Amino acid sequence: MAIETVVIGLNWVGDNILALPTYRALQYRFRSEGGIVVAAPENVASLLASSGVCRKVAAWNGRTRNRIAVLRQGRFRRAVILPNSFRAAAVAFAAGISERWGYRSDCRSMLLTHGIDRSHERQHQLDDYTALLAAMNAPRVVDELPSMTLSVAARERARRHLRALGIRLQRPLFGIHAGGLYGRAKHWGDSRYIELAERLHSDGFDVVLLTSPGERAQASSIAAACNGLPMIGESGDVLELAAAIAHCSVVITNDSGPLHLAAALAVPSVSIFGPTDPARTVIPGASRVIRQSLSCQPCYARECPLGHHRCMTEIAVDEVYTAALGLFNEVDGKLESSGEIQVLP
Repeated sequence: MAIETVVIGLNWVGDNILALPTYRALQYRFRSEGGIVVAAPENVASLLASSGVCRKVAAWNGRTRNRIAVLRQGRFRRAVILPNSFRAAAVAFAAGISERWGYRSDCRSMLLTHGIDRSHERQHQLDDYTALLAAMNAPRVVDELPSMTLSVAARERARRHLRALGIRLQRPLFGIHAGGLYGRAKHWGDSRYIELAERLHSDGFDVVLLTSPGERAQASSIAAACNGLPMIGESGDVLELAAAIAHCSVVITNDSGPLHLAAALAVPSVSIFGPTDPARTVIPGASRVIRQSLSCQPCYARECPLGHHRCMTEIAVDEVYTAALGLFNEVDGKLESSGEIQVLP
């Protein structure tokens, strides 16, 4: 059976994770037509394919011409456009897809056959597509949260990779992600992450740096400052990164993709927020949020517009370390003392 519906997916890893319930709702809605194809960037395609939220994933790169070609090749009749950008609608239009659903935004109403008005009320990102899904008679389960189960093969590949990096998987593993491609305003600071990693390592824990191709230089610098900490994710394969996160006891990260991967994989996390609003993206109960309370928050700027970056610089290493260790103790029932990890009776 030919699949008639393509869903234009999101560009960022975290956004795709938060859209998992939306993908599932659309897959169920069009199950009688063979389900849906999700068109998504190459780096997240393997992750979405392994998640089972759709019938098929069409991988594309960042070039507009490539995206049009991928859609034309699929010969789709219907497009559900999740991004709010003009380009996302223009690509579906140029590909000759006759039925195009999406929000009226970014001056693109003329490119949509079914333009939907969206709520401008500030809400959790999980609810961003409620109006669109309702218009298509495809409501998601209200209390469904993003979740993902990785295959045994993917987890085993990550296990072998981590062991090859010298990580002892019989011991607790802390994953640290110091980056965030959105902009430096989201970064807590390399020197703070270095101090945190050194403290965890000296306490007897193993630590792995989580990264991506665009953050490799930053991760390499942190690794060198910590006498060669192992890192994973520089290949750009998000499925590999997710499988590594699945082996972590706790993940410590800025507001970035690995935070949402950890939540979907039910891995405890400590998240450090500055210019963005955790009420918008953090699933309640899924992460221990560390945040300063300043009148300028949230600004959503890529660089601090006031030049002081206090929302991040005033968060102490002690606070993050205590939160991470406390979370580990709560979840695993283990206690670190005098450089040794002991199991509580």
